[in-house]
Amino acid sequence: MEKKNKVEFSLMTDADNRGVLDLINSTYTKGDIEILFSKSPNYLSAMKMTADTIQAVVGKIEDRIEVLGTRSLKKAYINGEETTLGYLSDLRVSQNAKKMNSLSKGFQYIRTLMQDNRAKLHIATIIEDNRQGKIALTWKNKSPDVPNFYDLGLMNTYFLIPVLPKFFKLSSDKINITRGSFNDLDEITEFLNTEGKKKQFFPVYTKEFFLNLPNFNPQDFYIAKKNNKIAGIVAKWDQTPFKQVVIKKYNKKWIFIKRLTGNILPEENETIKQFYVSFITIKDNNNKIFEALLNQVYEDNKHYKYFSLILHENDGLNNSLKKYFTVKYKSRLYITEFSDDNHIKKLVDNRTPYLELAGL
Repeated sequence: MEKKNKVEFSLMTDADNRGVLDLINSTYTKGDIEILFSKSPNYLSAMKMTADTIQAVVGKIEDRIEVLGTRSLKKAYINGEETTLGYLSDLRVSQNAKKMNSLSKGFQYIRTLMQDNRAKLHIATIIEDNRQGKIALTWKNKSPDVPNFYDLGLMNTYFLIPVLPKFFKLSSDKINITRGSFNDLDEITEFLNTEGKKKQFFPVYTKEFFLNLPNFNPQDFYIAKKNNKIAGIVAKWDQTPFKQVVIKKYNKKWIFIKRLTGNILPEENETIKQFYVSFITIKDNNNKIFEALLNQVYEDNKHYKYFSLILHENDGLNNSLKKYFTVKYKSRLYITEFSDDNHIKKLVDNRTPYLELAGL
């Protein structure tokens, strides 16, 4: 009797790149808007740009990659203290592998990685209308090999369209917006860390980090100053050479919206010409400062079709986005650990979570 094929798990190597990209490109996120987040031409290189450690786990059936799950580690602020944060991402399972119950087997492998105790905790996100994914990972009767997904609320991802009019006037407050330079990096990093640690999971930044970012230079920073002191920072970061966003399909209400708006929304299967609004750090979460920065980014980049950013639902900066025409989709943020709710609750305080969209 012929032995049934089984999934063999291992850490990804450079030789697995083509197979990983093929899996990602064939298992994109389903929902009202079906979105593909690709990382061509090299998956590991793209992931390493914003993390200290990358552990991509691949599951193979007869040398064909059918499962992917990635654990990344980076320095971040948890409860205002610098520590190491783990992020679980890019979970992909082919239809063939789903039939073989490979999800729980893959998490068994990831669990062995998490037991190194390098991270204080791990987080993950799931697209809100990805019903199948949420059931598989958060259902109370799921396999005990799948970790607990403890709900931390919604993350709002916005795509802004800079060719359309804005619906607000700038504040009369004297906010001066300048572009960054190499000479500003020390002051920039100090402000990011000092103000950023007020939010949960804000990354720890260094001058060297920004000097080594691909397709980014200090002039991509937008700096808001009041009384000659930094009051807010954002940056433009175009990652298209190594990370791509593609709308694969519009469903339900979005079919009608696409027809109504014509060429304003991206075409299906089109790589979106867009950039991320990154390193969002606003003193005291002041919306006037944030709007002044967004306005300058908006005015300077009308040759782009879109730009995107992410905010937690409890972040007061969401109010500023109501003044723009945006396409918004939601994902849910979780702490992902092999422990119960009572233990997880003690890991974080009530700070508003922050995620860096360009680092996901």
